[in-house]
Amino acid sequence: MSAITSEQVMSLRTQTGAGVMDCKNALKETAGDLSKAVELLRKKGLAGLAKRAGRMMKEGVVSVKVSPDGGTLAMVEIDCETDFVAKNPAVRALAEELSSDMLTGKVPANPAEDAASKEKLQALAVKTGENMQIRRGVVYQGAAGTVVNFYIHSDNKKAAAVELSFAGDLNAAKSDLQALAKELAMQSVAMSPKWLRREDVPAEIIEKEKDIYKAGPAAAGKTGVGLTKMLEGRVNKFYQESCLLEQVSIRETKLSVSQVVKNHSDRLKGNILVKKFDCYIVGME
Repeated sequence: MSAITSEQVMSLRTQTGAGVMDCKNALKETAGDLSKAVELLRKKGLAGLAKRAGRMMKEGVVSVKVSPDGGTLAMVEIDCETDFVAKNPAVRALAEELSSDMLTGKVPANPAEDAASKEKLQALAVKTGENMQIRRGVVYQGAAGTVVNFYIHSDNKKAAAVELSFAGDLNAAKSDLQALAKELAMQSVAMSPKWLRREDVPAEIIEKEKDIYKAGPAAAGKTGVGLTKMLEGRVNKFYQESCLLEQVSIRETKLSVSQVVKNHSDRLKGNILVKKFDCYIVGME
């Protein structure tokens, strides 16, 4: 048969909404017969997937896996359109499979960039009839002198991972450090910080916040020192809301998270550093 033309592929794609490669393969299988290619794509369940691409995906699941020694952690989020599909055991099973494979290195740390993982997701999307995506994933490879832990909410829609380093006797302090890491992960899920510390916030974000405050009613009539002090106070409040270490602890409400970490450092006789955290909440940035 003659080669499949781009016009044939686009014509089939227009009729079915299927992906370019799916259309090309269908045309090859049917020797370029457009009607048979449409039927083939419908049988495979691929027709219509692309037409659903614009639908919002505000539901989904998060899965977290930790290695037996507690040194490595993998977390992944899969999104879909409805809570009904999010509760489908097959969706949860795929999330569990991906996080397990991430943990062992079978798939990349972010399976959203892995062709084989996306192919598995597409097959599941065909069965559920919904637009789905692997939104994000991360792997923590705990180095020497570090501890990783996580918290996942009972609805499997919210989870966070935290990595701590410890300059002291790690073996003696490990259980305490794991408890602290879990507490900070719970803090992250409850309070949704975007950054770890104030130094991590991009300068342009702070400037934008200042511009918003300057335009607000609280700044009316203020100039010079008065305006500067008001902006300083507002920016500090922004840090306290947006940065994990600046937040008020949900457990010890008279202390900031950084003060809680320092108290643990003093008690365990070694400096604790919160190296990083990731918080995945379905439906939120």
